[in-house]
Formats: sequence, structure tokens, C-alpha cells
Amino acid sequence: MSDFLTHALTPGHGLWPVYASLLLFACLKYLVPIVPGDLALVVGLFWIGAKDGSWLAGILLIALGGTLGSLGAFAWGRAFGTVLLKRPRLRTLVVRVEGMLGRWGAWPLFLNRFLPYVRVLLYPAAGMLRMRTGRVAAAAAAGNLLFGIFLTAIAYTAGQHMERLTSLYHLYQFWLGLALLAWLVLSAAYLFWKNRRQSGIRD
Repeated sequence: MSDFLTHALTPGHGLWPVYASLLLFACLKYLVPIVPGDLALVVGLFWIGAKDGSWLAGILLIALGGTLGSLGAFAWGRAFGTVLLKRPRLRTLVVRVEGMLGRWGAWPLFLNRFLPYVRVLLYPAAGMLRMRTGRVAAAAAAGNLLFGIFLTAIAYTAGQHMERLTSLYHLYQFWLGLALLAWLVLSAAYLFWKNRRQSGIRD
């Protein structure tokens, strides 16, 4: 048990920039939705796993960054959210999101990372609706913690098996090349046979 905790809390050498990027991109995903935050998180966690870094630090940093970003988007929605209503397309989407929040309360906020298309507007809409800050913060923290665990379980584990994945990739390349070569040989043989047959019919 002590070895397990030691490994979980060991940050790893030379990984501080990667840890910082997890915090940054987890936060920016809410504040600047066009930033490829999820991809950056997957790459960062994969690298941490490959370098045998701390999976617990990865989870906590994603949870912290995501929570800060969520609350930032919530505060922006409370102060400036009416700007979104000036565009017809966005206004329709905001009305839809507000309907979700009115019906389900904080649950969409908790599950926001797993809700495509509407997730970028959930926290600004919550701000526009003047939802209670404590309730929003709790949903943001719990939801981002869940997302951090989910992402780490996939990307960090894959990074730890990088050598195996590399060998599987090389094996895949070998068989793909072999299959391509066989296809070319069979195609050439078929064309040769077809041409010979057509020549025989003409004769």
C-alpha cells in the first residue's frame, strides 16, 4: 500500500511543464472552446504515463483546471451572457440549454464533459439563470473529477504500455504491408489473365 501511494504522489522528473499544461488546457476548454483542450489532455496524460509520472496529480490538475474554467464561464455568463442572445443561432441553443437546466437542475453541469454540442454553453447559461454559485461549483468540481478519472484511466494507462503499443504498431505495419503486397500481386495476376483471355477471344 505504501509503494502504491508513493508512486501515485511522485510527480516524476522533468514533467512539470506537462502537469502545468494539464491545468491550463483543462481550464481553457471552458473559457476558449475552440482550443483543442481534450486532445492536449490526452497527449499530456499519455506522456505522463510513458514517463511513469503521477496519475493522481494528473487527475487532480484536470479537476482543478476544469473547475476553475467552469466557474470562469459561469461568472462570464452572469455578467455578459446576454451577448449570446444577439445571434439567432446561439439564442436558439441557449434557450435549449436553459430548458435542460430548468428541467434537470445541476445534473447537466455535472455531466457536461460527456454532453457534446451544448456543453460549451452550459456554464454561461447557468450564470444567466443566476443559479446558486455553491451548487454550480459542486457540480463543476465533481464533474471534472469524474472526467479526470475517466481520461486518466484511458490515456495514462496507454502511456504506461507505450512499448507494447509501439511493438503492436510495427506488427500492424508488417501485416498491412504484406496484405498490400499480396493485393498488388493478385491484381497484377488478374489483369494479366484478363488481357490474355481477351486476346484469346479476338484470335
